[in-house]
Amino acid sequence: MNQFAVLRHAVFALVALSLPRDAAGQTRLVKPINLAVNTKADEDDPFLSSSGLTLWYSCNAGGKFDILMAQRRTTRSTWGKGELPDGYVQTEVEDRCGCLTRDGVYPQYLYFATRKDKDTTNFDLYVAVKQEQGKAFTEPTPVQAANSEADEMHPWLSADGKQLYFSRKTKDGWRVFVCKREKATGAQGFDKPVLIEQLPPDFYHAALTRDGNTMYLQGPLDGGRTGLFVATKSAAGWSKPEALTMLNHPEAPKGDRSPALSADGNFLYFASDRPGGKGGLDIWAVQTAELRLRR
Repeated sequence: MNQFAVLRHAVFALVALSLPRDAAGQTRLVKPINLAVNTKADEDDPFLSSSGLTLWYSCNAGGKFDILMAQRRTTRSTWGKGELPDGYVQTEVEDRCGCLTRDGVYPQYLYFATRKDKDTTNFDLYVAVKQEQGKAFTEPTPVQAANSEADEMHPWLSADGKQLYFSRKTKDGWRVFVCKREKATGAQGFDKPVLIEQLPPDFYHAALTRDGNTMYLQGPLDGGRTGLFVATKSAAGWSKPEALTMLNHPEAPKGDRSPALSADGNFLYFASDRPGGKGGLDIWAVQTAELRLRR
């Protein structure tokens, strides 16, 4: 084991020992915020726009999952009601939220997953374009480099626009892949996807910090539940995902999932059916500072 690996394991051990614990010795959970957009239906796949004023997410209140967007006047305001976006984003089948390039920079691109039509049995990644402010999104086109006969979902574009991370359902389970490109402009231009082999099967739905060195993702917990995990990148690749034990709620029947970071990295948005919600899966937000070493 090299010196970096020894240091990394020592840091994780220190974090585990330093987490606040209650009188029974259990890790004390942080308290995320339940967002105003939530309903009795399932809300999932959150993504916060770069301005922090628009929340994109998936919701099945209409009988199938659609992509909705909610807005607020300032970053301290309450979220408004979720509505369908203008343009061609909605289809007759399931559409699941993904990621959006920066607000105020046009053309603007929305990457998302959809079955597109009733004859398609698997999810593929598509991208829709907004040419100008106030215009609707155009007819989406498939991200050909990423798509296959398997399910592809959960796109996340790196801050420099040159790497598209996504989940693919393989024979081993859900895995994280990444497509790269030389230029950060346009909707397409990605090379053939590469599997991130260091991440075990069923650790997926990746969201990365702006520097690309920290990844939040969901993974399996005991009892068939899911939880939120974090991995870090070094010259040797990605570390083993570590569970966010201070955040994952033990009483959530399905668990915690679908992580998404704000553009400044200060907030982690996620979905959970933990106690205290509106019903089904809800969207929650927590300050990432609460997920680090606390004294």
